[in-house]
Amino acid sequence: MAMLAAGFVFATAGLADDRPFITLATTDLLPSGEAEFEQTLGWFSGHAGQSFNAVTAESEIEYGFADNLQGSLYLTYDWSRMRVPGGPASSADFIGSKAEIIYRFLNPASDPIGLAVYFEPSINPAERGLETKILVQKNFLDQRLRTVINLNFEDVWAKNGLGHFDEESALELRAGAAYALTPQWSVGLEFANERGFDGLILGGAARENQDAYFLGPTLQYDAEPLKLVLGVQAQLPFASNPTHLAGAVVDGFAAEAERFRVGLRLGWDL
Repeated sequence: MAMLAAGFVFATAGLADDRPFITLATTDLLPSGEAEFEQTLGWFSGHAGQSFNAVTAESEIEYGFADNLQGSLYLTYDWSRMRVPGGPASSADFIGSKAEIIYRFLNPASDPIGLAVYFEPSINPAERGLETKILVQKNFLDQRLRTVINLNFEDVWAKNGLGHFDEESALELRAGAAYALTPQWSVGLEFANERGFDGLILGGAARENQDAYFLGPTLQYDAEPLKLVLGVQAQLPFASNPTHLAGAVVDGFAAEAERFRVGLRLGWDL
């Protein structure tokens, strides 16, 4: 996560590469020839009827190939542990990799809106995936207020107990707003509606099996070359039950979706 004139200078210059959100991608890209290292940590907790905790880590190098084209490579780590009451605990951990390409068609600093497409293939021992996003951004108040919408389509091939790959997918609507209080500090709010499916949503037949909503604040500290972003989200009690299975929704919460999330990202300009 000052005088108006100072804030305007910050917002106009800093919009090139800062990202004051944890779960949202923006159309503010690195300038051509510039690079950045990012380390992201995530903690996820709480499933209905079981003890659940998960930790994720992503180490990323971003590079601006052109003013409108940015690429990244990630090394990822996922660990999870769950236990039902009276039963044994089970845990799993995986090391994987991801790549990311963002191409921007419209720049929110010079065009009426920002518009970009995002592609992210990923692989680890447990699954393979391809995520496609449409990124829309609109800035207000001399660029100090940024509003962002991401529409995410994700197809996943997850390995089952027999070693075969099951087809799963997700459709996510994410939205957020962030306001620059000073040249260094921004505050924001992020919302997500996440829908899970059996089958592939792109190029396949998908059947919805989960629907959950999340909301929470973010805080950014930007002191070049260091950037820190902290975000916290809680699941909202508005989940629906597409499968109509007993226990899929408990007190309005999706049983297989975590109740709380915390994310921390550190960025460093190279």
